[in-house]
Amino acid sequence: MKLPHTCLLICLFSTLASPVFAQKDEKSGPLPPEVAAMVDGEPISKTDYQNYLYQSLGKRPLHQLIDRRLVIAAGEAYGIEIPATAQIAIFEERVVQAHQGRGEKQFEVSLRDGGLSLEMFQTNLRKDILQELTLDELVRQTRVPTDTRMNKAFEAKFGIGGVRVEVRHILVMPHFLRANMIKSGVDARSIDQDKLKVDAERLAGECRDKLVAGADFKAMVQEYSHDQVSLRSEGMLPSYRPGLYGPAFTHAVATLKPGQFSEVLKSGAGFHVVMLESRTVTKLDDVRNALTEQVMTAIPTWQEREEVLSSLRAAADIQLW
Repeated sequence: MKLPHTCLLICLFSTLASPVFAQKDEKSGPLPPEVAAMVDGEPISKTDYQNYLYQSLGKRPLHQLIDRRLVIAAGEAYGIEIPATAQIAIFEERVVQAHQGRGEKQFEVSLRDGGLSLEMFQTNLRKDILQELTLDELVRQTRVPTDTRMNKAFEAKFGIGGVRVEVRHILVMPHFLRANMIKSGVDARSIDQDKLKVDAERLAGECRDKLVAGADFKAMVQEYSHDQVSLRSEGMLPSYRPGLYGPAFTHAVATLKPGQFSEVLKSGAGFHVVMLESRTVTKLDDVRNALTEQVMTAIPTWQEREEVLSSLRAAADIQLW
């Protein structure tokens, strides 16, 4: 992901703020129009400075300036107006981030050491924010709710094919048993891996027998499961998708009824007992209108921003020296 111009600016002046680069006794005064600085009576011309910047940074800053102009112009063409309240909120947040816990005076010193004034920093920041918000609004206004985009949003919210399931499982892991044996003082070299798998499957079967006899699934999770992620949520998998833990697990989830639990299932992680908590089926046509609004107003992705920028660049007549 590309860093915003403001973030690059903050990194730059933070680096330049070290004592090695701090300028002492720097004087400002009237200079000839073509002169950028005088050093011991010798001029550094603005052309020299421009060449130095080009050799150091290339044309990247120029491309950034072009992008800003294209975005602002396109925003005006689309009649986009960014509320001042939105700009101020982000401005205040970015200023706090830039301070990095420093006081106002210390922050201004670090800016000066990096060759910036507080006014320059604030002006650049405001322009960056306006560009970012305008670009996001351009993305929203030029979006098209294509079938691909709609299906992606549909499956993200309602599951593949509109089927969303909540799944709990108990997982007995051979390598977890091995770790416990080593902690208890057993020599790792003496541990039989095949026996560990037999022991893990036996524990999973013992757990299932208790479930058949009426034990509470959540209680069995606490007693038997080694999956530290789902253990904290009483065995609930946080984001189940078909294919997780292999075909046997997937088949069990697809065929179980809510409240039912599976036979002992083997996967690469160990031995499972799966319970289907719920299954909800949603049809795309039933949620199309609400989903369309969600798609059209969603926060733009960096890919969408780049696509809009690319289209603006392609449509513009841009010439570089």
